[in-house]
Amino acid sequence: MAEKLLVRFGAGSADHLEWLSLAEPDSQPASGTMAELAMAAQGKSLLLLVPAALVLLLGIELAVKNAAQLKKALPFALEDLLAEDVENYHLVWLKQDRDKLAVAAVTHETLTAWLAPFREAGLALEAAYPESLCLPYKPGQGTLLIEGSNAILRSAAYLGGGVDAEFLPQLLEKARAEGADFETLRICKSSEETSLANDFPNTGLEIAIDKPLHFMASAAELLPAELNLLSGAYTVSRRQIGRWQQWLPAAIILSLALAVQSYALLHTYWQQQAELGALEVKTQDLFKQTFPDVKRIVNVKAQADQQLAQLRKQQDFAGSSFMRLIYRSGLVLKDTPAVHLKKFNFLNGGLQLHLLADDIGQLEQFKQQLQSTVQVRIQSADSGANGVEAQLEIREK
Repeated sequence: MAEKLLVRFGAGSADHLEWLSLAEPDSQPASGTMAELAMAAQGKSLLLLVPAALVLLLGIELAVKNAAQLKKALPFALEDLLAEDVENYHLVWLKQDRDKLAVAAVTHETLTAWLAPFREAGLALEAAYPESLCLPYKPGQGTLLIEGSNAILRSAAYLGGGVDAEFLPQLLEKARAEGADFETLRICKSSEETSLANDFPNTGLEIAIDKPLHFMASAAELLPAELNLLSGAYTVSRRQIGRWQQWLPAAIILSLALAVQSYALLHTYWQQQAELGALEVKTQDLFKQTFPDVKRIVNVKAQADQQLAQLRKQQDFAGSSFMRLIYRSGLVLKDTPAVHLKKFNFLNGGLQLHLLADDIGQLEQFKQQLQSTVQVRIQSADSGANGVEAQLEIREK
C-alpha cells in the first residue's frame, strides 16, 4: 500500500501547503508550494483537508431505507437548510442509527476551485475531507483548533465548522443550539503566542500546543469513506494517474498564477463567512423579537415568509377598518389635551387604546365624544398619582 500524505493549505494562504506522512505522524510536517508537494508526493497517495468554513456539516433525520430513494429524497430534505439552490451543492452522507444521517455539503464551484490546482499539477487525490472532521473527538469532548485568526471546531462525531476567531463565541453558541453535547472542550493552539479571549470560559478546558497536522493525523485514519468529498462526479480514476510528468512544468506555472489570483478571493470569502455567521445570529434574534410566538427556528427566510403571508391575508379585511378607527380616535385626541395616548393595539377588528387622563371626568368626556362615530367600551380604568390609566376598545358601528 502506498504511503499516504495528509495535505492542507496553510492558514490564510492559497499558495502555501503543509503535508505530513501518516506513516510517521510524529515527524515534523513539511511545507512548500504545489511544485514542491508534487516532488514529495511521487509514489504516494494524498488525503486533502478542505477548509472547514467551506463545507457545511449537518445532522438530519430521514426515514428512508433504500439507498436509491435516499439519494432522491435528500435534496428535498436539505432545501431549506442551504444558502443556495440545492442543485449547486455536492452532497455526501453517512447513514447512522435510527434514521439519522450525517451530511457534508459543499458547492460545486468551491470544490472545483480547490481541486483544480492538484489536477493541473498532476496530483491524484485519494480522498478529501473537511478539516473539522480531522480534529480529535470523543463522546462528551469537543475539539477546537485556533490557528492565527482562524478557528475550527469539531462539536460532535460528524458536526463542526470554521470561522474567523473573532466570531468564535457565535460558533460555539450555534453548535450548542444544534445539539452538540460536549461537556469539555479540548483547545489546540498552533503556538504558545495564540491567546484566548479574556471572557472565554476556562472551565472544562484542556489546552494543547502542537502543529495542526499532528492533531489531525490521529483522526485522519478513522474518517468514514462515505463522507469522502471525492465521490460521484469527483471520483478520481486510477487510470488518470501516471502521465502527469509530461505537463508538470506548465501545470506548476498555471497553479501558481491561479494561487496568486485566488488568494484575494479566498481571503474575502473567509471574512464574508465570518460576517455571515454573526449576521445569522443577529437575524435569528430579530426574528424572535418580531415573531415571539414561533418557538422553533429552522429556516429564518422560509418562516418569515410564512408569517408575512399570514399578515397579508389579514390586510384585506383589517387594513381599512384600522385606518378609519385610527383617524376617528385621532380627531378626538387632538381636541382633548387632557387625555394622552400611551400605546395602541389592533386585534380582531378592534382598536385598543391605552390612555392616561388627568381625571375620570376627562376620560368620560373623551368616551362620549368618541361614541358619536364609533362603539366604545372601557375595559379597565385605574386611578393613580399621575392620573387615570384606562384601556378602551373601539369598534366600527
